[in-house]
Amino acid sequence: MIRVLLSALALTAFLHAEPFTLAKEGRALVPIVVSEQTQSIGAELAGMLKRITGADFTIETSTEPHGMYVGLNTAPHAITERENYTLRSAKDRLLILGNTPQAVEHAVWDFLHRIGFRQFFPGKTWEIVPQQPTLIIDVNVTESPDYHVRKIWAGFAYLKERNDVYDEWCRRNRATSGITLSSGHAYDGIMKRHEAEFAQHPEYLSLVNGERKGNKFCISNAELRKLVVADALDQFVKNPALDSISNEPSDGGGWCECAECAKIGSITDRALLLANEVAEAVNTKHPGRIVGMYAYNEHSPPPSIEAHPQVVIGIATGFIRGGYTMDQLLAGWQAKAKTLGIREYYSVNTWDRDLPGAARGGNIEYLRKTIPHFHESGARFMSAEASDNFGPNGLGYYLASRLMWDVREAKNVEVLITDFLDKSFGPAQAPMSKFYALLDGTKRQALSDDLLGRMYRLLNEARALTRDSSIRARLDDLSLYTRYVELYHDYASAQGKERQATFEQLFRFIWRIRHTGMVHVKALWRDLPNRDKSVALPALAKYSDPEATNPWKSNEGFTADQIAGFIRDGIANRKLLDFEPVAFSSKLVPATALKLGQVPKGNAGIYLRGVRDFWTWIEREPASITLTGKAGIIYPTRGSAKVDLYPLAEAESKAVAHFEIPPDKADHDIELKTAFSGLHRIEVSDAGQGTVITWKDGMPMTVVSSQEQPAKLYGRWHLYFYVPKGTKIIGGFSEGEGFLLDPAGKTTHTFADKPGYFSVPVPEGGDGKLWSFKHSAGNRFLMTVPPCLARDASELLLPEEVVTKDLE
Repeated sequence: MIRVLLSALALTAFLHAEPFTLAKEGRALVPIVVSEQTQSIGAELAGMLKRITGADFTIETSTEPHGMYVGLNTAPHAITERENYTLRSAKDRLLILGNTPQAVEHAVWDFLHRIGFRQFFPGKTWEIVPQQPTLIIDVNVTESPDYHVRKIWAGFAYLKERNDVYDEWCRRNRATSGITLSSGHAYDGIMKRHEAEFAQHPEYLSLVNGERKGNKFCISNAELRKLVVADALDQFVKNPALDSISNEPSDGGGWCECAECAKIGSITDRALLLANEVAEAVNTKHPGRIVGMYAYNEHSPPPSIEAHPQVVIGIATGFIRGGYTMDQLLAGWQAKAKTLGIREYYSVNTWDRDLPGAARGGNIEYLRKTIPHFHESGARFMSAEASDNFGPNGLGYYLASRLMWDVREAKNVEVLITDFLDKSFGPAQAPMSKFYALLDGTKRQALSDDLLGRMYRLLNEARALTRDSSIRARLDDLSLYTRYVELYHDYASAQGKERQATFEQLFRFIWRIRHTGMVHVKALWRDLPNRDKSVALPALAKYSDPEATNPWKSNEGFTADQIAGFIRDGIANRKLLDFEPVAFSSKLVPATALKLGQVPKGNAGIYLRGVRDFWTWIEREPASITLTGKAGIIYPTRGSAKVDLYPLAEAESKAVAHFEIPPDKADHDIELKTAFSGLHRIEVSDAGQGTVITWKDGMPMTVVSSQEQPAKLYGRWHLYFYVPKGTKIIGGFSEGEGFLLDPAGKTTHTFADKPGYFSVPVPEGGDGKLWSFKHSAGNRFLMTVPPCLARDASELLLPEEVVTKDLE
């Protein structure tokens, strides 16, 4: 049997692809030939081909390659080659060969994809089954994945009624794993398995404040390291099939403070030293096996020592310590480790609540850039936390599955999107292209009546263009998703008794649409009531309470008339903007030439968090920029805040000066030197710890807050902006209370706490002057005037074309 199978694969080495006819006018011309190991996928293939061609394909079990041969290659292969497969057509056969049953399954679904089948989202509604009574295939490919692990999985898990369709979606899109990489927290498990030894040897534990305690190790202790190595070897003895084990530290802090551990080096160096010793011992006895560890929390900064070749470092794209950017982490770890993994966050319900464009999974440009970029940086494992929210993020999840298999698909993203729109919506694809542009986080739309109004109008337009029941079913799913966004917007904006009422309406609704997978019902039900203490679930209405006794759970779906009513009412109730956004260049220059006069000094809030860009101007080079910085305001454990200076005239867009602010809540003088004149960008990155940056009065220092780059401001703030001559309306978006002041300092508009767009007429004589946001909470971005905010006119930079025009 083995000899025959190997010779079948050998045929692929010299056979040239030729067109092969599988069915003609609804009649099968060849059998499906399987081995014992491929019977299940062969039966699934026969069923799918019956739906596509109408033909009944017989299934034969044979080791003789003929017909449509679905078989295994039994030649030896490396652990990284488990998912490799070949599709090759000849005049008299189609070979579908894989190194493992999993690889064969990939090959079958790739073959079906090539003849037009799609499973865009989980479930029958989003399944595309082409109708081809005559089926001819011409193919000659050998495939292997660029990422060995391609996991897109839901935090908070899936509803039990969604598990099977999600697993089906993963299989049909090759979003699975050829290697099982373990990298979860491991120290606690080691301690539990060796409880007696740790009780006898407290010196194995970290020394913290003079005591041996906690769940971190004293890694400088040689006997402790021997115990951890022995534990790792024992895991492979008990389970020889393991691909990997984890040596990831336990969560939280509490690292050892003893002098010997300090001699090893950084916390990262200590964790990696232990992982290296484990990997060396494991690979001596079990070659090719992997030891997993994250670059996470206090051991996220790059090490000074090399990683063992079989240690795979998973870099988390969130919870980064040390003030590093993702690119800095990638570069630092790539220099020390052979292979990397990525722990992504495509959607976390607590962060994005399934809203349009709020998650990375719905940001098409982010996916297009990062998946190949991470791969180029050495990543071969991708584990992406996501949500069961295919309303806002389904297209992104589908694209991610394609790019993780083949990063070259990043160049074809527009083609993939066109294919999705064409096959999913047919004659309605034009309005649905605009609909999905509203969901794309690449240019995130603010949650507002305007966004809802546009979503409803596009769905209404799409429905009018088709009577196809399959397309209508997909439009119904997206209409229900839009209704969810509408209900969430009303809930999030409500106060007092109205908030509880809107909360109840929201929760009753989401349970009734749970089968669609448009929003992550399980996550919302489990998390939202625990976060928002102003609302409450009634008795017997917890997530765990069954539908029979839960007063808010109903299994009744929504009728076509009800869905049409949501669209009709949404159009009537959600008004569109009454102004046209205006585009401005990013070529900023000082506003001093406009002679805007003196105004009371404003302020930029209490601190910044994350990444903030300030724009400044250097009149003559060389020059030094002097600032004062204070870091660690909220979290003093996230490393130094980093300040980098980027001259716009620097040819390679590189920083010319760098400073790190210790997170000690103390003022530090910052000096940034430059050999360039003109516009400069000052980037402050602090991993969300809270940082204060101050500067001398009159120094050009401007924050840009546009729809594309909304500036996140904290505390109450007061900043000025310029209204160019001829401007009739000041339009933008606001979230949070505050006031809009005219040039005379009088209040012309009061902002409510509810997020939304604003439109304020500019009276005669009010243009060509400074206006301001005062006593503002939350964020503002400007859409009809330059989105440049500063403490006063002397510090304001404006687009060059605005200054030039208004000086005429």
